[in-house]
Amino acid sequence: MSFRVIDAIKSADMIVRELLAIKAGEEVVLVADPETDMEMVQAISGISQAAGAECSIVIMPSRPVEESLKMTRFIDKGLEAADVMIGMTRASGAACYSPTVSKLRKEKKLRFLSMVLRDLDIWTKGGATANYHEILEAGKRLQATWSKGTEIHLISKKGTDLTAKIDGAPPFIEAGFANQPGLTAAFSDGEVSQGPVEGSANGLVVVDGPIAHVGLPATPIRLEIKEGKVVRIEGDEKGARQLRDIVENVKDAENFAEIGIGLNPKCRPNGDFEEEKKRLGNVHIAIGRNTGGYGGTIACMVHLDMVIYEATVRTDRDVLLQDGELKV
Repeated sequence: MSFRVIDAIKSADMIVRELLAIKAGEEVVLVADPETDMEMVQAISGISQAAGAECSIVIMPSRPVEESLKMTRFIDKGLEAADVMIGMTRASGAACYSPTVSKLRKEKKLRFLSMVLRDLDIWTKGGATANYHEILEAGKRLQATWSKGTEIHLISKKGTDLTAKIDGAPPFIEAGFANQPGLTAAFSDGEVSQGPVEGSANGLVVVDGPIAHVGLPATPIRLEIKEGKVVRIEGDEKGARQLRDIVENVKDAENFAEIGIGLNPKCRPNGDFEEEKKRLGNVHIAIGRNTGGYGGTIACMVHLDMVIYEATVRTDRDVLLQDGELKV
């Protein structure tokens, strides 16, 4: 018998009662897969029911990378009756990027919390222990300044030098709170991010932090971007090869999809991309899917986040981040 559920209860209580504000009578759906740490699923289910909600647990298949955003038709249909969905799949981000979730959120029929691609350690330590009210206020300040710009410039000490237009979809905050219909967040959380205008990103990105489905590269990986597409990948032999395989074999995976800035001071430099992309002062970019809040039209089957250390981010109006230090 495992006693790890004891560690999960504190986080689960905050998720249910504060971040999601789950109420009596609401329908809550937890979507997991065979690789999910079930102690957290059990903790959230128990506290949801203690709050008076009806909580259902659904186990979907584990997905390979090339199908990592594909939900089952059964779950998609069931979500139409839900008030709250919590995506907890460990093998893939399927529970995060379902078109059905996006549709129901836009119609303000569903609120959503992403806990995908994480384990119990991330759900209970590091960024999970932060003050999310403070992160939300920091996010509001950064979002307000970021929104004034129409172009963005990303550079780093390792050689990143990328520009893009940002006068399309606005930057949005993820600070853990999804307490109203239509809202979305993650756990652990803490970032402001934006999808640049499709086809506008150009330059070089040097990734020296962890990458989704790849891990922490032994040496930095260089991505050349032209007109919003990855056209060349060089660097760490194993990591670069893994990344090239995904880009070459998954339709539209070369699309440049996102730029984000982390805001969580409790996140640890532990080599896990979900923890590190939220860490205060870290930058992440993503390739692949850019639908939903990113404002794009590319419904790719992957959304690959990649972390960049000690970066500087400027809009045509303001400096947002300087060498990894928030300036807003």
